[in-house]
Amino acid sequence: MPRWSSRPSDKPAERPRGLFGRALGLPGRTKLLIAVGVVLVAMVATRGCTGTDVSEERAVATARAALDSHPRAFVPEKTQARVLRQGFPSRPMWVVVFTVDGPEGGPGDFLHKADIWVDAGTGELEQVIVHDPDRE
Repeated sequence: MPRWSSRPSDKPAERPRGLFGRALGLPGRTKLLIAVGVVLVAMVATRGCTGTDVSEERAVATARAALDSHPRAFVPEKTQARVLRQGFPSRPMWVVVFTVDGPEGGPGDFLHKADIWVDAGTGELEQVIVHDPDRE
């Protein structure tokens, strides 16, 4: 008598366990759709998290206008702008730093320095700090 039979087994087939096992058991088309969905969600999430609706040029222009109207205004030689996140919940802020280097030229030597914070989402001026090198 043959050892195999054409009738189905009484024992049910073992199914993959866990979420990962079930995902591996899905047909190829379903896996592809899930992968595309995850990539799209990730792209939308990272794009929405930046929150920098204000360009660097606009932030520098806003900061320059604030510096020009400050009582201790000066004409900057160097300009640096960076986006940082500040506060809780954190908000993106442009930090624009205007400097005039000192005669010794060291990294901490400056004749004039101003740190100006501009909201990267709205373009509103948040804070103006003009350092006085004589007091520091």
